[in-house]
Amino acid sequence: MSYQVLARKWRPNDFSEVVGQEHVVKALSNSLDQKKIHQAFVLSGTRGVGKTTIARILAKSLNCETGLDSKPCHQCSTCLSVSEGSFMDFQEIDAASSRGVDDTKQLLETVMHMPSASRYKVYLLDEVHMLSTQSFNMLLKTLEEPPEHVIFILATTLPEKIPATVLSRCLQFNLKNLTNSELIDRLSFILEQEKIDFDLNAIEQIARAGRGSLRDCLTITDQAIAFCENKLEDAEVARMLGTLPSDNVFKLINSIAERDSKSLLGDLNQIGQLSVDYFRLMDLVLETLQLLSFAKVSEEVFEELNLKKEEALALLAKLSEEDLQLLYQIGLIAKRDMELAPSLSSGFDMALLRMVTFIPNTLVETKKKVRHDTLETKEELKKISSEPEPEPEPEPEPEPEPEPELSNISEKSLQEETKQVITLEVSSESWKGIFDQLELDPGTRQLASHCYFVKTDETIIYLSMPEEKLNVFSGKHRKQLQDALSSFFEIKCNLFLEEGEFSKESPNEIKEQEKRKELEDAQKAIESDPNVQSLVEAFGAKVIESSIEPRN
Repeated sequence: MSYQVLARKWRPNDFSEVVGQEHVVKALSNSLDQKKIHQAFVLSGTRGVGKTTIARILAKSLNCETGLDSKPCHQCSTCLSVSEGSFMDFQEIDAASSRGVDDTKQLLETVMHMPSASRYKVYLLDEVHMLSTQSFNMLLKTLEEPPEHVIFILATTLPEKIPATVLSRCLQFNLKNLTNSELIDRLSFILEQEKIDFDLNAIEQIARAGRGSLRDCLTITDQAIAFCENKLEDAEVARMLGTLPSDNVFKLINSIAERDSKSLLGDLNQIGQLSVDYFRLMDLVLETLQLLSFAKVSEEVFEELNLKKEEALALLAKLSEEDLQLLYQIGLIAKRDMELAPSLSSGFDMALLRMVTFIPNTLVETKKKVRHDTLETKEELKKISSEPEPEPEPEPEPEPEPEPELSNISEKSLQEETKQVITLEVSSESWKGIFDQLELDPGTRQLASHCYFVKTDETIIYLSMPEEKLNVFSGKHRKQLQDALSSFFEIKCNLFLEEGEFSKESPNEIKEQEKRKELEDAQKAIESDPNVQSLVEAFGAKVIESSIEPRN
């Protein structure tokens, strides 16, 4: 027996085997079980998501000899004929090659004939958007009042090209792209049944390469089985696809996060020795940056990062939300312009070097700036306590007693004075700078960014939050924020949180204000630009404000 490709061998035979299209399966199954059959359907979606498969299952269910049901028997002559593609009353028509008026006229002539040996004649028009306008007009009347024994199924990848008059006469089902997790589960099941060894990372690479299409994934899997000699390994699949294993991609991003140009250049030179698809590699970098951005908000994404939680947190600690957005934007623009580079490899290399060049390195500088005054004051106090002040000039008579030396100041009073200075360093103006340097996990940071500074009382810091944020700010978040403040000031701090908004100076609102200010400045700069003004005057051009972005 000849070899059968996986996409055909594992094509679903009934609705229960269809993956990722529950909304379509449920509607069609209920319609069949309730004997409420519409006479025209539109199945839309990208390639390989199940349009033709669902159409065949529907034809099988409509004409199964055991009865009209959503679960065909798969044993009668009708079910077997539909599966083999030899059923007389089920016609698959390629509208791309039969798009003319004569073809449509010939089709409509056969519609009037009764089925040969079944309940319904089912017509599947694949890529129906390729029909000409005249053909659609001829089909329109038949779709409006078709014979009772005829069912039309229109499959397309571009539903927007189908006339609205046709769509209005059909039940429309939009088949979605499958998620990576759905693809991974299905591929794992098939490979286990085929008794083929595989690495989970290798399957994840195939799922990403399939871009939501199960058929594409199965085709790539066939290729991988032949390439890897029946054992799918991460490195071998990456070499076949022209990409890198996930660990290598994280290594690139880690070098960027650490601003280590030398290490990054070494990694890029190693990649240059391999046969990689640089477009696909850039996609992988962008997908990783996207997942890291999501991980800043929710820890549930850690499972998709193929990293240990500790490693992922260490990488996230090196990159802020702004850094990730900047890197993503650089990569997105670079992918668009890579074809303009002398070579794809040089375009990719320069994109990553641009990332490491333009990513801001403000972490250390900001912390030094915020704590500079406090440290300076401490040094002055130490100097004063160790050196006595000079005695005043003696008067002729009587000789005055010398002023007491500051070295006699009690240690307790010095500590109290130092404590007071540290307390005074916390203000509404400095709160955001201090907050940005606190070591917090993403969830706590997101909630705590809504805190408003109220006042300090010795070692107690009073903060306020809106009611809706305070209700979800648990004891775990509170303790982490208090510990982070204590670590920052190198003194045990106590935290007091209350409900209310005493100002508009929470870190979150300050960040939003800064973004709005940058956008306003960018708009003013564009409007005042002489080149822009000349274009407006000469051609009546208009500036699209939504397209303006501030410089990073």
